[in-house]
Amino acid sequence: MNTYNFDHVKLTPDKQIPLHAQESWELSYVITGSGEREIGHLREPFTAGDLVLIPPGIPHCWTFDARQTDRHHRIENITLSFEDILLDGLAHALPHLNGIVRQLRTYTDAITFSPRQQERITTLLRRMCHETDTERAASVVTLICLLAKDGHALGHYEKPDLIRQRLMQVRIYVSCNCRRPITIDEMAQHIGMNRSAFCTFFRKHTGQTFVDYLNAYRVDLACHLLEREGLSVTEACYASGFNDAAYFCRTFKRYKGIPPSKIKK
Repeated sequence: MNTYNFDHVKLTPDKQIPLHAQESWELSYVITGSGEREIGHLREPFTAGDLVLIPPGIPHCWTFDARQTDRHHRIENITLSFEDILLDGLAHALPHLNGIVRQLRTYTDAITFSPRQQERITTLLRRMCHETDTERAASVVTLICLLAKDGHALGHYEKPDLIRQRLMQVRIYVSCNCRRPITIDEMAQHIGMNRSAFCTFFRKHTGQTFVDYLNAYRVDLACHLLEREGLSVTEACYASGFNDAAYFCRTFKRYKGIPPSKIKK
């Protein structure tokens, strides 16, 4: 069983994973790129050099600015994800690491590190890009030891109650699937409700219909694509999940007060 995954990638900014939560730990290191990151309830800018450890269950995503790339128009980042079963195995096989594993598991919020500790961690991550599988496995153990020291909470994330959990499920689902058609029935089924109950629930707790929410999300995405990615109006229309240019322009103006052609690049 593979209990960790190491990825060193160079991608165009639009290829990043949208808002999501997972059951594994995730260490994210941005080498090239800047933009805005969302972790739990916190949304703030990030720049190259950004390093964050995210415990399981916290929704997160990084939105990259298409203007801040390398000369090949790519961003670059390293991600290490590992499961709790890896920590269990280390504590069992190497009893002297019990204290380190316990300390790591006290983290319930996203974690940043002191400058000195961040330098140690990022140096090791860069070295791991060139290691064999055997060497990298040893480095993962060293890295976990480093992650348990000099960590500082980045905001505070409270796990949602059932209502907030369902709304978060909607938000994540829309974030991941907004570029294709999404029906009300599909959304309701995803969170375990029938269509009527879902429509009532969503309006009661958000003050808007699901269709209004979906359109507003797509318009915001289109605005980002027009401003930051330099797409044409037609390209932004289809890339944000609309399938009719005239409807897109009317909807955009209704939410933003101006037609998409007036957005400055």
